[in-house]
Amino acid sequence: MGSYFYTFGSDPGFPYQNGWVEVRATSREEADRKFRARFPDRPGHEGIMNYAFCYNEERWRQMDPEHTWRGWRLHEVIE
Repeated sequence: MGSYFYTFGSDPGFPYQNGWVEVRATSREEADRKFRARFPDRPGHEGIMNYAFCYNEERWRQMDPEHTWRGWRLHEVIE
């Protein structure tokens, strides 16, 4: 099982602002399904997931957002 990190900017239409959600899953497809079950697409934007960017564990470690994105935080973990 791996982790995928879905980020949110400042758009008030996102589930959270300025942070991320970690989704634990065996694949990106499974992570997307879990994310969508918790955070459906916005009305009128069906087919477009409600986040800014998604990163796998390797890319997330390279960016090191926990230490470089001031004011941003983990909002929740989806198992």
